Amino acid sequence: MRMENGVGDGNWLSSLLHSYQSLAARPLQAADLIAGEIELYEDLKANLTTVSQQLARHGSQRKLFMTSGMFDIVLNSLDDLYSLFEKVQNARPTYVQEEQGEFQCNAASVEDRERLQDPYYRIAHIATLCMRIIRNAMADCADAQSHLSHRFDLVAPFLTNITRFHTLNDPDTLLLCRSGVQMLSNLITTNREVQRQIWPRIMITDKDEEKLVLKLLSSPDTATQSAAQVLLINILRTPNWERDARKRCHELCTTPAGLQLVGSLLTISESIMLRTALATQDEASQEYELKSEIEGSEESLGFIYTIFAILFEEGYSSLLVSTLAPMEELSSTSSSLDLPIVSSSQITLLKLLDSWLHHSQKQVAEFTSLGTANAGGPTMRTYSTSGTDDFATEGFGLAGLVDMFIQLSAFARRAMSFGMAKDGASADQQPQDRRLIGVHHGLILLLQSLLSISMTADGWSAEHSSLVQYEESFASLSRILLMDMRRSEAFIDELVALLDQTHRYAPALSPFRPSGAGASSVLSEADKHRAMPQGHALSSTGKAAHETYGKQPSYGFDHLKRDIVRVIGSLVYVPTDNNSTSSDQQGVENTPSQAHSKDQIRQVQDRVREKGGLFHVLNMTVLDERNPCKSQPMHFQVD
Repeated sequence: MRMENGVGDGNWLSSLLHSYQSLAARPLQAADLIAGEIELYEDLKANLTTVSQQLARHGSQRKLFMTSGMFDIVLNSLDDLYSLFEKVQNARPTYVQEEQGEFQCNAASVEDRERLQDPYYRIAHIATLCMRIIRNAMADCADAQSHLSHRFDLVAPFLTNITRFHTLNDPDTLLLCRSGVQMLSNLITTNREVQRQIWPRIMITDKDEEKLVLKLLSSPDTATQSAAQVLLINILRTPNWERDARKRCHELCTTPAGLQLVGSLLTISESIMLRTALATQDEASQEYELKSEIEGSEESLGFIYTIFAILFEEGYSSLLVSTLAPMEELSSTSSSLDLPIVSSSQITLLKLLDSWLHHSQKQVAEFTSLGTANAGGPTMRTYSTSGTDDFATEGFGLAGLVDMFIQLSAFARRAMSFGMAKDGASADQQPQDRRLIGVHHGLILLLQSLLSISMTADGWSAEHSSLVQYEESFASLSRILLMDMRRSEAFIDELVALLDQTHRYAPALSPFRPSGAGASSVLSEADKHRAMPQGHALSSTGKAAHETYGKQPSYGFDHLKRDIVRVIGSLVYVPTDNNSTSSDQQGVENTPSQAHSKDQIRQVQDRVREKGGLFHVLNMTVLDERNPCKSQPMHFQVD
């Protein structure tokens, strides 16, 4: 049987689907019965494929497909097919994934499963084609979307099944899983009422079996993950229904189900970053991993970045960073040193935030140079009073990053102090807190984020805090935050204290070697005791004359001092008269005066000198292998 009457006539399709289900449900043992079932399968597959392709190519036929009743025929058939699918699935031997772990198979293996031995594959493929038809029929067709949302129970059993761990990891249902998540994405796209119904049902729900998107994100198939990420973007980025989008962002960042989704996205992001880094460093890994897989992973990372960019624009950066802090576990066998200070999710989130802030900084610079209307850069939410906004939350925006830096810095200073050489004993004999490694990474990312903010402000402080407003441009907000950083004595004191403690814990490694000393030279006693520049230690990387065993801990906090000095330099950077013109172009209300900014700068300079930070700032040169830092004019403005 072949389709002759187009998508508008459903009799042939209903008859063909019913015939196949009736035959496939029978216990087929005789060769002629198996051959008949396969022949009917081939005919049905060809017709369903044609319908799916027509709906994908011709948008005008989707309305007819809906009104003719064919949409209901496919929905009901998919519902009827599920019992047969589950029966064959349960009778099938447990799938054991092959060693290569690939989800791809050549044409011959597909044909073998279809024709010879695997009715499960054939039924799964028919279900896949039905989902593709439903997916394509809902593209830009609000009536079809609304109809499916009201009859969602018909597809729910299939969706629940394909999001189980075993089915997600079964290559025979790979295309079924992809089609399912793509169908969900088309279901909610640009349809406000459908989004309102589906969001609490498959995303923000307390029932584990209904957390479909969370489970689809855990799929080993990158394409399935990406489709689930696109679904999230489509339901979070709804400019025409701003209040709905804000409500969903709020629930995503504050509810247990929402934070599970956030954690899953960060785990995927961390995995992609690790794989990409390894593939870049190892040519053998690059050859093993297909180019298409690398590109798919990078595309997935781009989708995740977009999701978090939406959350950052909504003002949830600080809240998420604090919410993702490690939970203390009560255990009689664990010590305080076993409790992490910074979680891997926080590190990954800070990487995404740092990237977003750097991109926003570049946007402001580019728009300002072009003199465009949106020279202030992207608009970001701050907060509003609870009387006008149901989603007001403490910790909104970027201001909380300073508090997190102060907390991590205080811990790092205490841990470094305990780990230094004492009472004649070497540093190697002192207990070293291994949590410093994670804290170090967190401090670097926080400093880089704060540097992007202050560099965007270009030296200008806001005269008054205007965070009572609902939203600000990034340029305007950065000036408000720069003002807050400059007037925060606790922040400046912590910068100087951390710089001093890091200098004592891991002094600068000088690349100099004594005159005439080669790689294998034997040093004289005079060379061994030759004085180093003040505040420096001989390098243990092979570039220096000899190693400094037993004097300082081996972990050197690379780049930490450099980034501290950069942030201090940005706090005392003096804006020029020319910058006032560019600030006017940015359309920022209440443009801060140069006098106000200079007053704050002098206060920072005085505070740094009082706390003894001037020496360490001026001591930052390219001579430190741990902190390669080219001197910049703003570094010398501390004095």
